[in-house]
Amino acid sequence: MQVTITERDVSALNKFMLLHSKKAKKQKIVSTYAIAFEFLIFGIIIDGLFKTAPIASVASLIMGALWLVFFPKFYRKMLRKHIANAENIEPSSVVMNFLWSESEISFANGEASASEKFATSDLNRIARTSENYFLGFERGFHIVLPYTEDTAREVENLAKFRNLAIESVDLNQKI
Repeated sequence: MQVTITERDVSALNKFMLLHSKKAKKQKIVSTYAIAFEFLIFGIIIDGLFKTAPIASVASLIMGALWLVFFPKFYRKMLRKHIANAENIEPSSVVMNFLWSESEISFANGEASASEKFATSDLNRIARTSENYFLGFERGFHIVLPYTEDTAREVENLAKFRNLAIESVDLNQKI
């Protein structure tokens, strides 16, 4: 099946990757909480090594608390900037071939190369907005498909074959 990918689809994929991908969610949690915890561990280690009063521990506790207060604000600001960049894409249109079978999914412009073929068994997530479908694979790769009757039918068949639920996501959520 041939699908036309426009700049709106690419922009939606970029926004999806920033807001709803598993890697983005994991990175946000690690950046927020692990670094604050590292501040505390660092202070305890410095106090233990240099036999100082709990000056370093208290200072690291304060730094960790400040990190938990200010980093989420910084992260939201950075995310808004990346989303604005994702929305400013030059107009384009590419016709791609989307084919799937029991063993392989290919998404290519012409003949599919090895990097444009994915094992059907690697598909682990299907998400949908009002305008697009997003197919997620195990190694973090994603495919965007525009929402049409044909793609809806193919994606629903693929979801049934892989026994996956189609998630509904909102790309216009407030950040």
